[in-house]
Amino acid sequence: MTFMLTVKIEERKEKARKVPIEVFPDPETAVILTFQHVGASNAPLVSVGDNVSIGQKIADSEERTSAPVHSPISGKVAKIGDAYNIHQEEFSKAIFIENDGKKRKDKTLQPISESELNNVSTDFLIERVREAGIIGLGGAGFPTHVKLSPPSDKPIKYLVVNACESEIYDTSDERLLIEKTSNILKGVKVMRKILGSPEVIIATKNNKIEALEKLKEAFSEEPETRIVARPFTYQQGDAGLLQKALFGWEVPAGKRSYEMGVIVHNVATINAVAKAVFEGEPLISRVTTLTGDIEEPKNLLVKIGTLVGHILDHFKVDPNDIRKVVLGGVMMGTSIPTTEAPLTKRTSSIIVFSKSKYKPVKRRTDCIKCSKCISACPLHLHPVLIFEAIEKGDIERAKSLHLADCFGCGICSYVCPSGIPLANTICGARY
Repeated sequence: MTFMLTVKIEERKEKARKVPIEVFPDPETAVILTFQHVGASNAPLVSVGDNVSIGQKIADSEERTSAPVHSPISGKVAKIGDAYNIHQEEFSKAIFIENDGKKRKDKTLQPISESELNNVSTDFLIERVREAGIIGLGGAGFPTHVKLSPPSDKPIKYLVVNACESEIYDTSDERLLIEKTSNILKGVKVMRKILGSPEVIIATKNNKIEALEKLKEAFSEEPETRIVARPFTYQQGDAGLLQKALFGWEVPAGKRSYEMGVIVHNVATINAVAKAVFEGEPLISRVTTLTGDIEEPKNLLVKIGTLVGHILDHFKVDPNDIRKVVLGGVMMGTSIPTTEAPLTKRTSSIIVFSKSKYKPVKRRTDCIKCSKCISACPLHLHPVLIFEAIEKGDIERAKSLHLADCFGCGICSYVCPSGIPLANTICGARY
């Protein structure tokens, strides 16, 4: 009999979830990383000195599993050099664009009307999603056009809208549900058309009261659509565990959701699809939550390529009181070594931890063999054994212990009384 340790993680969203989305000013210089997704890296399509427009494609790859990036502002390419890339935890190629303030817009992606949706082809929609540079905005970063193109012999029965937003500080998705509900509806219609009209299940936490009311109102007349509101746990924000909660099955190791007839998409991704199709806007901005040890949390619509430090300076966050800044969720995100890091497509949140409110972290000691990490792992892995194999350089053993199945929830590190960096080490070895 397997003992499963129930780990409850308190949300810290009460202030931020009530704050409407605020449009953040365009940066004077945008720093756009050419590689922000999972897959093949992009090559620049522009040169130093080129003038570019808002929404112009500036880097791309010919590989299928890739996603182009676009200029979020109009201006001149000042430099092509290196900037800190949080997804690789090192410096990588970026395109630096100086804002000319003219707000010229590229018109390559022409919008269609809602009434035209039934008349356009699936290929047109998939190509639009691809050319708009849309990737999984819940943090995974996998190109959305690939995810929307399962093999023809794998029919999709369910489109699951993941509106759980499990990260304990993040509220950007919740604000999208409240303020951009019509976009969520339009994005779902696009995805349903692409996937052959599967049943839609919108999964959200039952404590998102305002968002839940908005969803019920918007989707009340949609066919084959259910809204499932439950006290989903932090772990069930993962696509695989969410499926288990909804359908009672587990996606077998080594298989993908589409093989179970399911496609799961995050709220922000669906919003981006709607904007690309009906507004002709590529993915050049996103809503991100600014929170943590600050007096007034924010939900900001920010241009991709804006430096984190610029955002903190704008809101007068004291740089001398910053102990740590984490991007993309406190559990699954990563702390940055410099606030000169640019915002990326996958930055769902910016969480500031101050020196003045610092609480000592657990000092690392030797493993005491308590097995809490094993009991708490939602995938029933053995984190400490995988960690030990990685520490010894035995990656083959780590793989045999199902290293690749870890989705980086961070629970093992959270419960470890010895302060061992289990999650960071394991996640780092997966790539």
